[in-house]
Amino acid sequence: MKKLVFLASALAIHALPAVAEMPPQAAACVSCHQPTGLGMANLAPSIAGMPASYLAAQLEHFKSGTRNNAIMKPMAMMLDDAGIKATSEWFASLPVALPANPAFRGEKQPQDLTELGEKLAYLGDWERDLPSCVACHGPEGVGVGETFPHLAGQHADYIESQLKAWQDGARSGDSNGLMGHVAKKLTAEEMTAVANYFANVETK
Repeated sequence: MKKLVFLASALAIHALPAVAEMPPQAAACVSCHQPTGLGMANLAPSIAGMPASYLAAQLEHFKSGTRNNAIMKPMAMMLDDAGIKATSEWFASLPVALPANPAFRGEKQPQDLTELGEKLAYLGDWERDLPSCVACHGPEGVGVGETFPHLAGQHADYIESQLKAWQDGARSGDSNGLMGHVAKKLTAEEMTAVANYFANVETK
């Protein structure tokens, strides 16, 4: 299995000359996250263009067990501080498509939001003390600063799996436990709806 993973990595790197600048520590990463950093549905999330500090923090969380993932933990354990820095900065440098003209919070009126996922994304549900997703993740989920990653265009299965991980405690380590607080208020239907909404946000 290891031979297949590294063979896939080598073939992917050879196929895209632009990846020549990739640090050697990231070689195993591209077999799942792809040389583009855009990942693959039902396998690995898109991490291209994520803030380097955010990616580095997640690798540290995998190493410490703050994020519980049987695949990522041993991969992260292979990286020392320099490897984490190099790998994170490289993936952060990769281009990613995001909405060209994102709609800001408040620009969409309640009557215009017809789908459950879109309503939660823009309005939340304040009767349940549930904030909108875009309040933190930015208009159309484009991400905000070093803390809140972009959700627009991310694989739906990954978004849903992470909401479930926040909900059951398999993932933690965020600022003030915000995501765990939010996820615990979501039903299974709502998690699927939000994930599908952001996965299908039109990007350029």
